[in-house]
Amino acid sequence: MTSGVVGYTYGDDNLCPSCTVGRMRANGIKVARSSEQDEAIQRAAERVGVDYSDERSYDSSNFPKTITSQQSRTELTELPDGERGEIEDEKCDRCEKWMKLGEKSPTEAGLTRWVRDGYELPQALARETARKLRKWGLSHPEFITEDNVREAAAIFPHDYATMHAEGNPHRTVLMSTPQYDNDPCLYCEQPWEKHTFTCPTCGNHVPADAPHGHEVQVKGQIKFRETKPGT
Repeated sequence: MTSGVVGYTYGDDNLCPSCTVGRMRANGIKVARSSEQDEAIQRAAERVGVDYSDERSYDSSNFPKTITSQQSRTELTELPDGERGEIEDEKCDRCEKWMKLGEKSPTEAGLTRWVRDGYELPQALARETARKLRKWGLSHPEFITEDNVREAAAIFPHDYATMHAEGNPHRTVLMSTPQYDNDPCLYCEQPWEKHTFTCPTCGNHVPADAPHGHEVQVKGQIKFRETKPGT
């Protein structure tokens, strides 16, 4: 393949080389079988009278135009707080492989496993985090940063956890309450006060620093029992 060529614009689609060849054959253009697909496409251009070296001389609806690695971009417009981002790659519109990576994004379950194992998130939180990352357009681990994961995890209610060493000899343990001021959560790196917990009594989401309680009947009397978020 010609250096830097990762795909082609053909008609209304951006396609990887394999899908481009398949589309050309479906349109009646003979393309030789070759591991060097760009060269095979060039030879096909000669047979149909297309000046492949001058892409301004023909329309992409008639014959494919190259996409180079420098041109391959995916703009992200769904990031939180109006942020904008860009991935230096793009998917084939037919097979959905990333053109430069040469592979598809993992399934939702696969991305969930990657988030869970890579960032030590509980399964339920990893699943919601993976869904949010995919919604933002970050569907492949190659394009995901730790900040992306932590930012997505912070959106969903989850139990606060901080990690510290204790005992002698030291062992690492998870703790459900902060040990120091602004002790960050292992999962989202936010302080305890920024968390929203699910009340075990009513199931509602409750801010960590908000008072919350329920009336309960004890020995024939109704008493008010205050419950602390996260307990």
